[in-house]
Amino acid sequence: MPIPASGNIKTIPLSDILEDLRQRRATGTLTIRRGEIEKGIHVKDGQIIFATSTDARDRLADSLVRAGKITLENLAHALQLYKKHAGLKKMGAILVESGLLPPKELFSGLKIQVKDIIFSLFLWPDGAYRFDKQLPSDIIQLQINFSELITEIIARMRKDA
Repeated sequence: MPIPASGNIKTIPLSDILEDLRQRRATGTLTIRRGEIEKGIHVKDGQIIFATSTDARDRLADSLVRAGKITLENLAHALQLYKKHAGLKKMGAILVESGLLPPKELFSGLKIQVKDIIFSLFLWPDGAYRFDKQLPSDIIQLQINFSELITEIIARMRKDA
């Protein structure tokens, strides 16, 4: 039985929703909202390609610092440049253009950010979800292996327990 296009992750586990999207080879955005925070998992042909979040803790620069890809000093410099460009340039572009992060490391950092966002959703006890068959035009399409992601999430949950 297919999973409804909207509901709550309290009654339908996120893992079941993601597996349903994978099996149906769905394309679109799964948005999950809890309070003021909204996170999106973007899928194409059933594969996770990106994730977004309105939570400040999920910002790319913060993920890069936690992963040891950039230092706090690099971050402070990049934030000055970001403000100078009045937010017209994305942080990733600023980090690469200013030589603070090689392009290859940016993609590695984006994958870390995406995995962190998805992992955080597995910690939510509830949240309203909806699936829309639309993808934002401005996302970078990454290849996130679904099986590896679930294995990583289980390992992280066991470690944090």
